[in-house]
Amino acid sequence: MGRMNAPAARCRRRSAARLLLLLALTPIGGCDCAGTLPVAPNPLPPLSAVELSPATDTLRIGDRHQFTAVAYDTSGMVVSGAGFQWSSGDPTVFTVTQSGRVTGVGDGVAWLYAEAGGRRDSASVFVYPDSGWIVQTSNTSRALNGIFFLPDGREGWAVGDAGTIMHTSDAGITWRSQVSQASASLNAVFFSDADIGWVVGNLGTVLQTSNRGDTWKRLILGVGENLMALHFANRDTGFAVGSSGAVLRTVDGGRTWQKKNVTGLTLRGVAFAGTREGWAVGDNGEIFGTDDAGETWTRLQPSITALDLRAVSRRSRAAAWAAGAQGAAPRTVDVGGTVTWLNGSAGAANDLEGLHFPSDLVGYAVGFNASGLVLRSENGGLGWTRQVSNTSRRLNDVYFVDPLRGWAVGDAGAIIHTSLGGVR
Repeated sequence: MGRMNAPAARCRRRSAARLLLLLALTPIGGCDCAGTLPVAPNPLPPLSAVELSPATDTLRIGDRHQFTAVAYDTSGMVVSGAGFQWSSGDPTVFTVTQSGRVTGVGDGVAWLYAEAGGRRDSASVFVYPDSGWIVQTSNTSRALNGIFFLPDGREGWAVGDAGTIMHTSDAGITWRSQVSQASASLNAVFFSDADIGWVVGNLGTVLQTSNRGDTWKRLILGVGENLMALHFANRDTGFAVGSSGAVLRTVDGGRTWQKKNVTGLTLRGVAFAGTREGWAVGDNGEIFGTDDAGETWTRLQPSITALDLRAVSRRSRAAAWAAGAQGAAPRTVDVGGTVTWLNGSAGAANDLEGLHFPSDLVGYAVGFNASGLVLRSENGGLGWTRQVSNTSRRLNDVYFVDPLRGWAVGDAGAIIHTSLGGVR
């Protein structure tokens, strides 16, 4: 009997040993430690700074660039393994991975941030779609007559025939219509700040918004002239000009408007430098000036041209330019403290409709010469160079937020854009 129980006893002893071995090897709490003990990460020492490189960069949409960041401790020594947190100030402009690799997404400028240990550094990233002028999809076939962008170059408005108002918040990648509550042709748009905007058009149309165009309301001013151009010097002081020499002025943010007719001809452009000094230009070479905030307007005598002037841009008391039919391109000069207009030409075959100088030297004029016309000046209007517009449509207006980033609009819903000053 005892001999028969010995194998069973040995089997029981082996089973018990195996059970103890399994219990010893089983991780407590179900942790799969793979045979090693966890190691606590080294604590990050106090940091004095984070430095991001490069400090600025430019890349096309779709391009990628690797940024680097370095952390320094309070003694100025480089700290390894800082574990930076990367972020984009505007993911619609570019995205960034947690290793610092940036990818261009949409046209614009935004900040890149790298942060560790409560310290942060930033770099500016400029993303552009391509060189030269790029045709954008306007989502309208109606003629567009006016264009305006906020300084960030992201949000803008274009206005045109039959009460058309188009809006973008992504630098023109997408354009969507806004309800204007108007049926007349709209000729000009201007925003006096990020929220408050104005539009003028035919049959005395004046529209105003206080919410970026989510809603527009028409002001009943009892004005019947076609209003062609618009400029606000600040939130309170604004001017519009139009047919029969009409000049409208407000000095209380549009609550009230006063009108006077300074000529029988149509005025097509108005621009101010500050609230007091302004120019208005129009048909038959008419140029009117004011230095008392529009209380009085004085015709330039003698006239320097008989060609129709359709646009004017002014940057300071002494710096102004105009543009019009048959390449008319007069400009002002300061002679012994007196501002004088000099006649000039951008080429008689160039029919000019719109003009904008984002700096004292760099300016753009648009119009038509067998196809959509874009001219660029780099010497304050002394000379002009034609650029490739990539559109066959007549261009009616142009606006730049800086010497490189601008938009032009024209017939049949044409919108073109450049991020590099139109240079290919």
